[in-house]
Amino acid sequence: MNQATMTLNQLKKASKLTRLGFHKNGPKSYKRGQGALLNALIENDGATQRDLVGVMGMSRSELKDIVKKAVRNGYATIEDADGERTYAVKLTDEGRAVAQKRVVAQDKTADEILSCLNEEEVAQLNAITEKLILSMKDKGINGKKKGRKAHRCSCH
Repeated sequence: MNQATMTLNQLKKASKLTRLGFHKNGPKSYKRGQGALLNALIENDGATQRDLVGVMGMSRSELKDIVKKAVRNGYATIEDADGERTYAVKLTDEGRAVAQKRVVAQDKTADEILSCLNEEEVAQLNAITEKLILSMKDKGINGKKKGRKAHRCSCH
């Protein structure tokens, strides 16, 4: 195993442990699902379906299922928006409270995880990870496609 592989294995392990830290201190739907919807609506309450699809990086049908759950749980409401077959999603008071509670929990967890680093080391980590992200995007790897649709071969 060369040095590059060992370094990236360490990064992968740190990433996995970071995700576990967030799962431990909050709801499991940290990246996708209702949690992601609530986070998106904190930034842009009343966003249309089209806006949310773009922000959350998922299909309309996936978003529709998540919005239905959020409405059923009392976290969001659906209102008509400009345009045919378009709706806007708004946070309810309960949804806003849950979303804000999630933000506080996420910030606390992030502070705990990074507490072993000083400000300069955090800045270096941010610069290095941003450089890696840009390098991967330049190579055409963006991480947005998942599942069978991402695998485009004619092997059937």
